[in-house]
Amino acid sequence: MFVGIIGVGNIGSIIADTLSVDGKNLFLVDRHEYKLQRFAEKGAQTAFDISQLPNYLDVLFIAVKPQDARKLLKELGSVDFNVKYIISTVTGLKISEIDSCFHIPQIVRIMPNIPIAIGKGVVGVAYGDSLSGNDKKFVNELLAPFGKLVEVKEKLFSAVTALSGSGPAFIFVIVEALVDAGMKLGLSYEVSMELILQTLKGSAELLENEQKHPGELRHLVTSPAGTTIEGIYSLEQRGLRGILMQAIQDTYRRACELSDEQKEV
Repeated sequence: MFVGIIGVGNIGSIIADTLSVDGKNLFLVDRHEYKLQRFAEKGAQTAFDISQLPNYLDVLFIAVKPQDARKLLKELGSVDFNVKYIISTVTGLKISEIDSCFHIPQIVRIMPNIPIAIGKGVVGVAYGDSLSGNDKKFVNELLAPFGKLVEVKEKLFSAVTALSGSGPAFIFVIVEALVDAGMKLGLSYEVSMELILQTLKGSAELLENEQKHPGELRHLVTSPAGTTIEGIYSLEQRGLRGILMQAIQDTYRRACELSDEQKEV
């Protein structure tokens, strides 16, 4: 299988790393030589300009920044090459916009998050209307090494971006704060991090296995007049739920703005 990737930034490079391990033949395009060097050393074909794309690709990933996407589509429209599937990771770039430039029926939009680097990510997937069942099966098998795939209607993709696409960054901020809290109480950084990481892993796995509402499990560790309820009371006083919900809402709004901005380019 011959796979092209345009844009070898954080997500594009992870896609390239994963697919190269999976035995795919890669053709990578990025204007920055340093991003391409290590892939070239591994045997991937590389180029600085999309005009050098091969005549045929099984799959083309578009993994550029949102502000570069519209210009790229115009440039790609003038390049003579054939591709069966186009998969876009670009925030705000709609399937219909890609189709208007290529008129290729097999277009897929995805929103991966950074844990795909270790095969533990979640990938929101929206399929173009023309994809058959076999097409979807092919795409699902291609993306399976990245983690869990969740099919979502394209109109909800900005919500996926806010919740799971940006979600790891919010989790990292929370972890950082909790580790700092442990250090303030006298624990070392290493011990604090170990305690928090295992608490996160165990809590997530328990939540997944038990299939219960988070509130039910929270009550299991909340005793009357105990330590946990004291901490929860402090969080509620400071509006933690509202802060988190507003952060997701603001991220969602920005994702919608990026979509509108691309229309204006």
